[in-house]
Amino acid sequence: MAPRAPTPTPAPAEPPRRSRRKQARPGELLDAALQLFVEKGFAATRVEEVAARAGVSKGTLFLYFPSKEDLF
Repeated sequence: MAPRAPTPTPAPAEPPRRSRRKQARPGELLDAALQLFVEKGFAATRVEEVAARAGVSKGTLFLYFPSKEDLF
């Protein structure tokens, strides 16, 4: 009978990708908003555009910022 290969040890536990991303999300939203506010102005920028540029849904944006004014 052939000897068994050693079982690989698992890598150290990292926080799940979502939780790492969740911590960075407010900054990503602020960066996207700033870019759009500079390009289009505050009044012409829609929250849907900010969310899309940050790669999240409009609902996710509102989890972090209750209004467009708060985002500003």
